[in-house]
Amino acid sequence: IALLVRAAGVRAGIRVLDLGAGPGDGTAMLAETGATVAGVDFSRTMVATARRRHPGLTFHDGDAEVLPFADGAFDAVVSNFVVHHLARPAAVFREVSRVLAPGGRFAFVVWASPEEQTGFGVFFGAVQAHHTLAALPQGPLFGVTDRAVYDDLARDAGLQGLQLTKHEVSWEMDGLEPLLHGLCVWGNIAALPQTVQHRIEATTRANAAPYQLGGRFVFPHSVLLGAMTKS
Repeated sequence: IALLVRAAGVRAGIRVLDLGAGPGDGTAMLAETGATVAGVDFSRTMVATARRRHPGLTFHDGDAEVLPFADGAFDAVVSNFVVHHLARPAAVFREVSRVLAPGGRFAFVVWASPEEQTGFGVFFGAVQAHHTLAALPQGPLFGVTDRAVYDDLARDAGLQGLQLTKHEVSWEMDGLEPLLHGLCVWGNIAALPQTVQHRIEATTRANAAPYQLGGRFVFPHSVLLGAMTKS
């Protein structure tokens, strides 16, 4: 979120859209800058969760390809680990451009190359050992690091001045349960036979052992931060 705040110029008094707000925790962090922030998500369950967690903020149920906002409604749009999941990113970039005021900023964070994602890697390796990686959900921009891809998306949407930079972040946790639960739900591992589920869990735990430091797990990750301006 701190990367997005700086890249999009989020500050007091401006209008900000959190695209793919999920449960709203990032939206709340953006609002701490003093900006007027709205969140939007296509999942009604996520929107309901966000409204419950953050009753003082505004959240909308909406499709990123057809945003429920007027032209030029925002000074900045940010998207935290969402862009790589989009089925039709070009359509979404055009919508982002539409709802941005002239001179407005769009900033997003996506994962860098898959081999740099150790938190995912311990799980991917376990799935590959006992099932198939092809069964896991994919997005067209998952692990895409080619600047030309993002240049094309920006240009076609009327956005300019793309900056694409790599940053190191980490997941830190006291135990593996959050990682196992989140990735197993994401990968629909519960649909597999229980024997396969147990093998994937055991291998994930074994793969994660080298990342245990001082009783905690620390997983290094690389991310790409993209930022551009509406002309």
